[in-house]
Amino acid sequence: MRIEKTDYKDVGAVAVESGRLRVVMLPEYGGKMASLVDKATGREFLVQAQGSEYKKLQYAGNYVAAECSGFDDMFPTIDTWAYDKYPWQGVEMPDHGEVCGLPWAYEAAGEELHCWVYGVRFPYRLDKWLQFEADDILAIRYKVQNLSPFDLDCIWAAHVMINAEPGARISLPYPDGAGAVCVFSQDKAFAVPGMAMNWPKTNTVSQGIVDISRTREDGGNTYKFYFNEPMHQGWCEYAYPDGTALRLGVSEQVKYLGVWINEGAFKGYNNIAFEPCTGTFDHPGAAIAHGQNSVLSGNGSYEWQLKFQIAR
Repeated sequence: MRIEKTDYKDVGAVAVESGRLRVVMLPEYGGKMASLVDKATGREFLVQAQGSEYKKLQYAGNYVAAECSGFDDMFPTIDTWAYDKYPWQGVEMPDHGEVCGLPWAYEAAGEELHCWVYGVRFPYRLDKWLQFEADDILAIRYKVQNLSPFDLDCIWAAHVMINAEPGARISLPYPDGAGAVCVFSQDKAFAVPGMAMNWPKTNTVSQGIVDISRTREDGGNTYKFYFNEPMHQGWCEYAYPDGTALRLGVSEQVKYLGVWINEGAFKGYNNIAFEPCTGTFDHPGAAIAHGQNSVLSGNGSYEWQLKFQIAR
């Protein structure tokens, strides 16, 4: 593993490389993974925002108006949410969480890049360690510690914005007919929030049956759904027509999966986003209501792992 300081657009960055992969991290800008490149083919897997100036996200700022690309960690929420229990009752969890808008500390430790950050409105420490398990596998270990004696309702989600291509296919660890629920859809003829969906072919409001495992470059829609059941196997994959695939793997502590598909309606991007998560429906209150939530116990900790694997 090679670790070196570099630049991403006009800001400082850290590059980590194996024989096959080059990963660019922005520890001081939310700990973002800005770029993931297959050096064998030159393919950039992660969505890149236009422009040579990095659009910095301020703490508790507007996530969508900032860089909004690559892979960010969402913690302790995705959507803004006012906490509803003592001792933080009424304290707002910011848009897309706290940690993506904070500078992370970091150090190169042998064959690992170690990054960490502390909560501002809530008392926790989140650490992650990046290491190559093989030339084509990047593993990220996570640990979050509750620095208070009170339980904390929270969500961690991976917000991985992957470049989409016509003819590519999404593969997931769910059987045909698996149920899901729409969270949002810009095209109301396709779906509306709360509508039942199925994988991989789903009924729509007025467009008939659509295969949602294949993205439509000219679809003009953007939508997101969560599966009704936990993942029985912790993986999801996006396979390109040339045979290259990006597979995400998560440890059993990450039970749930959301999928966001953008067919050009949002910022002109064509992307899919796998969002493996510890709680569903974008904020802890909604996750609790659906019985798919996670709790960081008082003075406790939670550990999990996320892997990126390139395959042909």
